[in-house]
Amino acid sequence: MKDMQGGRCGPQLYLLSSDGYETLKHLQDMLTLMARITYNEDNAGNGNAVMTIGRAELYFIFQSINMQIDNVLEHLDSENWIGIQGMTWQ
Repeated sequence: MKDMQGGRCGPQLYLLSSDGYETLKHLQDMLTLMARITYNEDNAGNGNAVMTIGRAELYFIFQSINMQIDNVLEHLDSENWIGIQGMTWQ
């Protein structure tokens, strides 16, 4: 538990907008697709155990995921009126 202005409190309830939820579901689908592409049983069964992808492509993929998660968290903060300290209600 974290200390808050009023003393020790339990976990807080945060509400996520439908847009934020849809963004998270999209990210989940994207990560699932990436996992399936990375390990496709047909290719793995044929001895095709190596996958080639450039560093720039990996960077773009991870930056895209990071930016989308950051956007959802930013909206979560603003939608729930969370202050700078992270646990102080405005």
